[in-house]
Amino acid sequence: MSDPVASLHDHADILSAALEQWTQHVTVQDKATARRAANTVVDAIDALLCDLYLLRGRLVQEIRQADNATRCQVT
Repeated sequence: MSDPVASLHDHADILSAALEQWTQHVTVQDKATARRAANTVVDAIDALLCDLYLLRGRLVQEIRQADNATRCQVT
């Protein structure tokens, strides 16, 4: 994944649309579509968690590199 922020946005959009479908599951006639939407919600949440974990890891690495660069300049 080259751009975790773009991926976050994509997965959030998918999550939003699927949640909208699922929230209407009680009143819709097509229960199978609503159930697939629920699966999509779970999958989107899993993907978002993965994206967040990757983004967190990259950020931590950048912070450490910045800290190391600052230490090297001071000494």
